[in-house]
Order: sequence, then C-alpha cells, then structure tokens
Amino acid sequence: MGEKYTPLEPLLVKKEHVERCRFSNWSKLFPGQVPKSRVIKPLPREFIKYLEQDGIKLPDFDQEKSTYTSEIARNEDNEYSDWEDDDGVDDTKVVRVDPIKDFPKLHEEISLAINDLGSVAPKLNWSAPRDATWMLPNNTMKCTEINEVYLLLNASNYIMHDLQHAFEGCEDFTTDDRRPEYELVLRQWFDINPALEFRVFIRNGKVLGATQRDLNYYTFLEPLVDDFKDTIDEFVYDTFLTKFSEKSCVIDIYIPRPYNKLFLIDVNPFSRKTDALMFSWNELLTKEVNENEDYELRIVPENNVARFATKEHSENHVPKDVLEASLNPEAIKELSEKWQELLRCQELEDDSDNE
Repeated sequence: MGEKYTPLEPLLVKKEHVERCRFSNWSKLFPGQVPKSRVIKPLPREFIKYLEQDGIKLPDFDQEKSTYTSEIARNEDNEYSDWEDDDGVDDTKVVRVDPIKDFPKLHEEISLAINDLGSVAPKLNWSAPRDATWMLPNNTMKCTEINEVYLLLNASNYIMHDLQHAFEGCEDFTTDDRRPEYELVLRQWFDINPALEFRVFIRNGKVLGATQRDLNYYTFLEPLVDDFKDTIDEFVYDTFLTKFSEKSCVIDIYIPRPYNKLFLIDVNPFSRKTDALMFSWNELLTKEVNENEDYELRIVPENNVARFATKEHSENHVPKDVLEASLNPEAIKELSEKWQELLRCQELEDDSDNE
C-alpha cells in the first residue's frame, strides 16, 4: 500500500490581489493606526538598477558625510596590504550606479524625509528588509542616515523579491508582464516589543486564526490571549474590513500596553508566499469557519521547542567576517571596498578568458 499523504490545497492568487496589498493602497485608510510614514513614488529606473547591482556603492564622503564612508584609520589590526594598491585594475570597466550622480532628486527626497521624520525604517511596496539588519550596528531596521537605508535595501533578499518576483505564482502571471510601479516607504521609527507583534489570517471576511510573529517564548503572553483577541476582533470587523476592499489577506499588527488598541504594520497577500508561521497553509485552507466557533491565537507554549529555537531569517545568515564587520561602521566600509575589488578582479579575469 502507498503511504498516506495530505494533498496540497490549491490557493489561487491574482496579480490584482497582490497589487492591492501594496502599502500606499491601504495605509491612508487607517489614520491613527498606521505609524507615520513617507511614501516616495514612482522610483526612478536608476534606483531600481542600483538595488539590483552587485556590490554596494555609497556616496563619497565629500558628497554625503557619513560614518560609513569616512576615512578608515589604519592600524595593525586592519592592515590589508593585498587591497591597498589598485595596480593592474582598470576601474573604468566597472560601471556602478551612484546615488548622487544617477538619482540626485530621490537622494534628496530620502534625506529630507529622514530630517522630517527622524529615524526611519524602510520598505518597498510589500516587503521590509528585515533579513538585512545584520548590516547595521544596532541590528535593527532603524536608519538614522541615508546610507543606512541604502545598506539595508541593497543587502535584502526580501527587497529583491519585490523587485524581481512580486507576481510570480499568481495564476495570471506571464513572463511578459511589465514590472509594477515601485514605491519607497520610510516609516517613522518607534521601538516595538517583538513579543506583542501578531499575524492575523483573514479569509472571506472572517478571521481564520492569529499567531505570534516572534517565535520565542514569553511567559506573560498566555494570560493575555483573550485581551489580544478582543482587540483584534474589534479592529478587523469594525474597522479594517469596512474600509479595505480585500476580504482575504494577512495583516501584521502590534498591540502595545494596555492592549486595547493596535497598530497596523503591514497587509500581506493571502498567498503561500506569506509565511504562515505557527500554522500551515493547508491547515488554514481546510479550516471550516463556524459562526459559533472561536478562532485560535497561537503563542509559543514553551522555550526552545522544535523549529522555534532557530533564529529568524536564519536562511540569510552570513559569513562570520561579515557579521563581525556589521558591528563596526569602519569595518563595513572596508569590507565593501574589498568586495568591490573582488568584483573588479573577477570581471578582468572574465575579459582575459574571453580574449
């Protein structure tokens, strides 16, 4: 006899649904419940090329004062003699997009937004660079200067997904589709207790379930589950579903003390691409919504169980030297220089191989 298996439940998603979940399509509908943000759109083609290019090109220090591009103070601990000379390397063969030269207006808009909002957290249409926080010394998405915005966006696989794979998996997707209009969102930074972030799954106007976002164990959460659900229900049924056109989606929310009001952080497509966290998509898709049956808000029941013991975004872990460099802005600059040098040498080798 063959082994029993659970068939994969179909989940058909259209491009229109994904498009409606972009930040600018829902953020203005919920004043007071969406953190203050600045949306810059449309983004110039040069900026998209900048994010997609290999390596990270930051504005020169004489153009944009920054910790990340200031002169490195050499000492015996950071002498890399192999990288000090550019002899034999034709720098003109490596053409890189430069923020100051290639998209000066956008560069100025981002700078003005940071001056106005203070520290910001960046994202594109749908995704935030949560997987690239290792690039910054604070290990968060908090950006206090423009070069930190560039570093996060350049290093993130999630951002690259928005740029190159946003509509893949949609039933009406074709390889001839034009790219969507991209937007840069700069959300005013505020400290969030990760234990109080939740993901809520909504289908056909009903809450299927909710889950803790940070998959670590917090002892204080369990007694508060009913309070969280009351706040979620009030927002979803009395506010969110009355204003937003999509009745099936996945929302990320933050419920700070005293737990009677929430902030809407993100709206995600109702798609397998959206992480189901403590649920599985098959479980959600086969769940029958009973009017008399309450949904479940899942929290991690104990410390270090199964897959929840792993670090978030572990699939994007980086080599040890890169991680150590992220703790020191000067080291980040030095590592970037080394990386660009490697790319130049590789291109020269490729050219000589082709001759």
